[in-house]
Amino acid sequence: MQVQSMLLSVDGEVKMDIAKKAVKRFADVIGQDSEISLVVYGHEGSESSEDKSLSCNGIEEIYQLDTYEKEKFEASLSTFESKGWTPLAGAINKAAEMSASVDGSITVYIVSDGVETCDGDPVQAAEDFVALNDHRSVNIIGFNVDQDAEEQLKLVSEAGKGEYYTANNADDLKQTIEYEWLPSAIDLAWAFTKAPGPWEILDEYNKYDVDHEKIKIIMQQERDRYNFALNMIKEADMIPSDQHQELKDLIATHYNKRMEDWRELRSAKIDEINAIADDIKEKVSDWTEEMKKRKKERGDVW
Repeated sequence: MQVQSMLLSVDGEVKMDIAKKAVKRFADVIGQDSEISLVVYGHEGSESSEDKSLSCNGIEEIYQLDTYEKEKFEASLSTFESKGWTPLAGAINKAAEMSASVDGSITVYIVSDGVETCDGDPVQAAEDFVALNDHRSVNIIGFNVDQDAEEQLKLVSEAGKGEYYTANNADDLKQTIEYEWLPSAIDLAWAFTKAPGPWEILDEYNKYDVDHEKIKIIMQQERDRYNFALNMIKEADMIPSDQHQELKDLIATHYNKRMEDWRELRSAKIDEINAIADDIKEKVSDWTEEMKKRKKERGDVW
């Protein structure tokens, strides 16, 4: 996902601030099912010709491709501001570089308020990106652009086997970048399947018990070795009967204490598994309710 430097204002609000808000909400939608990254450009140097090279080469991944973490992602959006030029082709090439070893589906979403200004060829870059495999696309959202910019951006999206969307103000951008990819009613109805069910939780118990049982076997072997050695000593008449019994009791006490620790360890692990499952269920529930709310905002009947 790439977001360009946007210095101008729309309806009294800086374009980049509008874009950041939309990207935050958009990430909430697609981040539930997909790994996500955030790459920014135009945030180095300035719009002056002296800073062109610095700005055009300042393409940075500020949220590395990974599972979506809301707080971490939103924090990354606060680490940059709009400053300079527009290396549109360079940003697409950066996406290609980042995903070179990824065989699965890769979709690039670009929010841009203008054309390429760093002498690159974004159309060729988009063609090269999708040529890597059949599961790639480049989608462009033209934010408050003029006709010339819109024509170029449409060509980029076509070359990238993606879609081009127009957004002239904050409401348009919200409708386009967020509502276009809201989950369907069917997706929401089946959202509960994202949370672990009873059988999945039981499977986690069983996976843990495989290793946990190994600990028990080791403790039993230790106890048996102690008793074997003690019996050898007794048979050789090396200790009196009362000391033999005392040592035997100590071995049993030691083993019972270790078994008590073993049971407490399993109980703690089961609690941990349950807590993780409950946390996932809560997040799925919260996400589903938020998506329903946004669909109502869009005017969907629910």
